[in-house]
Amino acid sequence: MTHAPAVDGGDPWAAPRVRSSPVRLAVGLGLGLVVLVAARMAQIPQVNGPHEIRRLDVWGGLLIVAAVTLTVTLLPTSPLPSLVIVLLLVDGYLLLRYPYGPVQLCSVVAMYAVGRRRRFGPSLLICGAAAVVTSGTIYVRLASEVDLPWALALAWAGWLIVPWLLGTLVQTVAVGRERTRRHLIAQGAMEERVKLAAEVHDVAGHGFALVAMQAGVALLDFETKPEQARRSLEAIQTTSSKSLAALRGMLDTFHHELGSATAAQPVAEPAPAPVEARDRVGLSGLVDLVDQVRAGGLPVRLDICDLVRSPDAEADVVSYRVVQESLTNVLRHAGPTTAEVTVEQDEESLVIRVQDRGRGGSPEPHGSARGLAGMRRRVEAVGGSITAGPRDGGGFRVEARLPMAKGSA
Repeated sequence: MTHAPAVDGGDPWAAPRVRSSPVRLAVGLGLGLVVLVAARMAQIPQVNGPHEIRRLDVWGGLLIVAAVTLTVTLLPTSPLPSLVIVLLLVDGYLLLRYPYGPVQLCSVVAMYAVGRRRRFGPSLLICGAAAVVTSGTIYVRLASEVDLPWALALAWAGWLIVPWLLGTLVQTVAVGRERTRRHLIAQGAMEERVKLAAEVHDVAGHGFALVAMQAGVALLDFETKPEQARRSLEAIQTTSSKSLAALRGMLDTFHHELGSATAAQPVAEPAPAPVEARDRVGLSGLVDLVDQVRAGGLPVRLDICDLVRSPDAEADVVSYRVVQESLTNVLRHAGPTTAEVTVEQDEESLVIRVQDRGRGGSPEPHGSARGLAGMRRRVEAVGGSITAGPRDGGGFRVEARLPMAKGSA
């Protein structure tokens, strides 16, 4: 069995945790100086143009360096506050009529970051308001420069909305992938729980059924047949020891694999289960299984025909579980009766048949997750089929067909 780590209950829409650092601050300052140099180069044709442009001075340089540094340093950790401050700096820069330049890209980056890192609702409100305010700034700036300032203001609003939409799209795709991953992890964990429940049901259910049957025989014979009562008590001890050892081995394997998948420290290899607990779960273990059931007081006839081919390894284990579960149901539900177990082979399949002449009827409630439903799930998982139902004349019959190993002889 393989076990996925536990599903994290965190918010998939939450922004990644990114810490500010001196290195990031140094990068921001360096990039701010580069943008400042580019802005000084960009102002040359604008200053000589037809419109009045304010030359870059110390205050303009400070606005550029502050906007770029803030974008690099704080935007990854605090997108919404950083967007507001960046827009104030950039819009103030434009309202003071400094030359157009690369500093305006800070607004674009801030809009993308908010769309990428924040929920749709808050980012829509904040970025929508930011686009309106910035468009108003552009309108005021261009009112005395062009004939249709509102057209350029709307174009600038679209220039800001596009990166926000792109960031929102990236966020939505990332959240969808995260939800899919969590769903797959949860589904895998649930499948492992179902498998473990089936294993525990097979081992513990069969053992308890035998113990209950043997305990009933011991109570009946305690005074009149003390030797028979002693044999029943010895059978109870043997059955309970084997079932407990098998259950411990199964749980040790489960905890080992779970720890290996989730713990940072290596987990020591668990001690192997006793031979009787981990071995002989297959056709080779049917004789011991039937002997245990006979010791519990249920007469069982076992017929194993010569097999020309061997079953698949998984089908071999399933064949044992089918017989085990079927005999357990006979012990629990059929009342005083006898049982027959037949193992034979036809042209394509290994046929396992378990039948009795007890009370018959369905041995479990409709829709049960274990019992016959668990048997059917196991058989179909290895490519086989199973039928179960009352027999004519009374009793119950289970017949499973399991695939044979390809190429075996």
